[in-house]
Amino acid sequence: MRIKQSRLEEIFFRKRVSGKDKEGSSYETWGAAFSVMAEIWPASGKVQAQQYGERLSYIRNARLEGDYIITADAKGHAMYKTTSGLNIQEGDGLCLYTDPKNKPDYRIISIKPYRPLKMEIEKI
Repeated sequence: MRIKQSRLEEIFFRKRVSGKDKEGSSYETWGAAFSVMAEIWPASGKVQAQQYGERLSYIRNARLEGDYIITADAKGHAMYKTTSGLNIQEGDGLCLYTDPKNKPDYRIISIKPYRPLKMEIEKI
């Protein structure tokens, strides 16, 4: 199944980088911005309404263009490697309505391994 080209928009993907400071507290930073083409639409429907409840207005669906391969990272978490070289995991960020130099305004909360790759993202 192909995505209609008129629905595609350019968004910027940013990898989540976790770390710990001197006191042992964990913190989160973001990697460099990487441009991807995706179709974005608001979450809706009975299943998503039951799943997210009042958070539904902050949830969007995204469908990425291109093929991918499912692999695992060092910790055994699922990672989706696209043909363009992008590695996507849950928790990574997307810049939808913000400049790619700023922090991402959406976070990936769920990845569905369909063809093409479908994600559910939530406003940070």
